[in-house]
Amino acid sequence: MSERHKEFVMKQQSLLDDDPSERKGTLTTLGVIGSGPTLNKEQRQFNKLIASIEATRRELAEWQAFIPAYQQRFAAEIVPFTARLREKRIAMVMLLDRAMDGKSLNKRQKVKVADILIRDLSDLLAENQEAELVPLYDKYSPVSFEEAQRDEIDFMRAVAADTFGIELDDSVQVGTPEELASLLDQKMRDAAAGHERRPGRKGNKRAQSDAQEALRTQAAHGASKAVREVYRKLASELHPDREPDLEQRARKTVLMQQVNQAYNAGDLLALLELQLSIEQIDLAALANMAQERLAHFNRVLREQSQRLQEELSELKAPFILVSGGRVPRQFTPDVVLRALDADIREMKSSLRRLEADLVSYRNIDALKASLKHYRVDDVEIDELEVLNALFLGQRQGRRR
Repeated sequence: MSERHKEFVMKQQSLLDDDPSERKGTLTTLGVIGSGPTLNKEQRQFNKLIASIEATRRELAEWQAFIPAYQQRFAAEIVPFTARLREKRIAMVMLLDRAMDGKSLNKRQKVKVADILIRDLSDLLAENQEAELVPLYDKYSPVSFEEAQRDEIDFMRAVAADTFGIELDDSVQVGTPEELASLLDQKMRDAAAGHERRPGRKGNKRAQSDAQEALRTQAAHGASKAVREVYRKLASELHPDREPDLEQRARKTVLMQQVNQAYNAGDLLALLELQLSIEQIDLAALANMAQERLAHFNRVLREQSQRLQEELSELKAPFILVSGGRVPRQFTPDVVLRALDADIREMKSSLRRLEADLVSYRNIDALKASLKHYRVDDVEIDELEVLNALFLGQRQGRRR
């Protein structure tokens, strides 16, 4: 574990006594001193929010450090294996097509091979619509690839309307199901945002809503004012223009940049940590802070905690999508790495099997022997499952 992953209590010393660049990225433990029963509700809430934010910060730092390394390994190992597998899969399709053109296969065997070809070609074209594969799909499918694309788009439109209530105007033209998935995804996001902005109902409910909104506005104003006061105190002490000493001015310039960055980001915790470090406040001051002021701080910290959680969820989302949504309760970079290792082992195994089959199936008798174990099944389609899969696939592709 790196030092970033260890909690500690910041010593009461001035930031001007050491190099602030060495402190960047470290975490502090800040809070109201005292046991649970001795603290009031706002103090307990303040401590809880501080602990939550610090825990999320650590997890964010871990994921942010992990993602570039993961992307590098993905590019170095997964991408080449994927390309090699696709090359061999296309070679297998071509081999089976040549077998179908001969007279060595009987009618039942040709039905099985045609089923294999349609499935494999569907998967290959879903990944990348290479021109050479479309005629092969049309050769074995009862429906042309172009018609299949149109049918899938119509199907997705119908499911979107029936399941999600998203109606698309006939004038909206899309070329592929993936384009439609992207459009529907945006429509759903816009609809969700519009729902959040929807005004309250008329009458008593509207009046109640207006009253609640007024209270929220008042609380938000108080929270904003509290943050501005912290910022002004820091700026008053750290503003470099008021420092005659050149060395101290340079240090204060760096610190003031940190203050501005924290203020612009709404990072109250960082501002309080800076105050604590330059001894503008101490832990005893937090304990004696007026309850109303602490309540304003708590409101800001709740919003900050929510933003950090959303940022963390955004970082994790692509990995959760890749895993199909089946993730352990403790979803960490180590879990992702283990899954990546398993994927690489499976891809290597698949590549070896495919290469062996390509050699073996050059002998038509070996192909016939293999077909004995293949069964043509009718697969029922779950409408919602298909649409969700397309949404997830589109988002996953965008993330990568």
